[in-house]
Amino acid sequence: VIGEKISPELVLTHLPFQEKVEQALQRQERKERVGFLDKKRLELFERARLFQAVAQGSIPGFFPQPGDPRAGWIPLAGLRDLERRAVLEKEYSPSEVAEIQGALGRLFREIREGEKDSLLETASAFRHSLGNLLESRGIVLDQFRLDAERAYHRIRPFHWAWILYLASALLWFLVRGRFQVLPLIFFGAGFLAHSLGFIQRSLIALRPPVSNMYESVIWVAWAALFFSMILGLVYRKSILPAVAAWVAAFSLLIGESFPAVLDPSLSPLVPVLRNNYWLTVHVLTITLSYGAFALAWGLAHAVLWVFAFRSKGGEDPEVLSQYLYRALQIGVVLLAAGTILGGVWANDSWGRFWGWDPKETWALIALFGYLAVLHGRFAGWLGSFGTAIGSILAFSGVLMAWYGVNFVLAAGFHSYGFSGGGLPYVLAAVLLDLIFVSFLAFRYNKLH
Repeated sequence: VIGEKISPELVLTHLPFQEKVEQALQRQERKERVGFLDKKRLELFERARLFQAVAQGSIPGFFPQPGDPRAGWIPLAGLRDLERRAVLEKEYSPSEVAEIQGALGRLFREIREGEKDSLLETASAFRHSLGNLLESRGIVLDQFRLDAERAYHRIRPFHWAWILYLASALLWFLVRGRFQVLPLIFFGAGFLAHSLGFIQRSLIALRPPVSNMYESVIWVAWAALFFSMILGLVYRKSILPAVAAWVAAFSLLIGESFPAVLDPSLSPLVPVLRNNYWLTVHVLTITLSYGAFALAWGLAHAVLWVFAFRSKGGEDPEVLSQYLYRALQIGVVLLAAGTILGGVWANDSWGRFWGWDPKETWALIALFGYLAVLHGRFAGWLGSFGTAIGSILAFSGVLMAWYGVNFVLAAGFHSYGFSGGGLPYVLAAVLLDLIFVSFLAFRYNKLH
């Protein structure tokens, strides 16, 4: 073990670890629940096996199947298979095969021996040899997507975005008057970096980047910023992007800080998600509503803070409550539309519009929670302070539909989104937030 890295050989030969992996595999076969640690052990084991398979030449394939390049390609280890060798020799000359085999062999040897000085040159030579082979058969690799992925990992747009948002949020509360342009510049730079990250992930994966929890977290943060800019343009108030900057910085920091729970890697979609039309329409609509509710959550805290610590010349809590009301309305419309569209997709994929699946049920519960808050305000049962409290409590329904169903219940037809981990952190964050809100409510009641 070196730092945070571990040898694949150790993973595949350590007997106590192997026993735990075997037990987890047996639980999976019996359809029993597999805990978070067991899931991570299985992931580590599969990655070690993948590394071993690549090192042995059994994957990936480098030689396209004659006549159908979309079929499984023949790996170097497959050359030992007489049938595959016969297929290969009909299409490829011995010199072509030897060139690829030799270039890859040199690459693996230099990796093992740590030859850093010549490694890049050897990798380029292998890439050139493979490119010539593929181009001679009319197969061209998408160089643009390869360059886009390298640029994405080098630039780290979401890392810089949360730093810029945090700087913007701090400056908005520290500077006044003509210097307000400074936090706006940081906000705009963060939003550009954030948007660039989404564009890059979309170009690399050829799909909307909302297929897992990590992607949805960064998308929800973007949506909160987007709605804050719309409301900010309507009401001409800097408090809206300032609150959204706090929410976005917090969300992106969470996405970056827990890679074991929120996996940031770009991976292929499961079959049920490969309909890009419904993935775009349903999932983006639902997660856009989460963005509006996240903005409302941030505004609700601002409302409570101003009520509890109101000072002369500060923000008017009644005006802030109006912004909160608008954010809630946007979120409810989008969540209702997304839930209905999800039923249409369910009918297309599973043959039924509604089946009381946990994901569907909790989306409906979250919708009813926010409808209750809006109705309470419209009917006059809730004032500005009560609406803020209600919107914060209603956000727990979103957390359950968004995180709880996939990471805690792990039940239902939406199994492609299931994972584990992070529950203690989420519960602690919710508890601390409730304590903070209770403190603000106590202080407000004491003043009145």
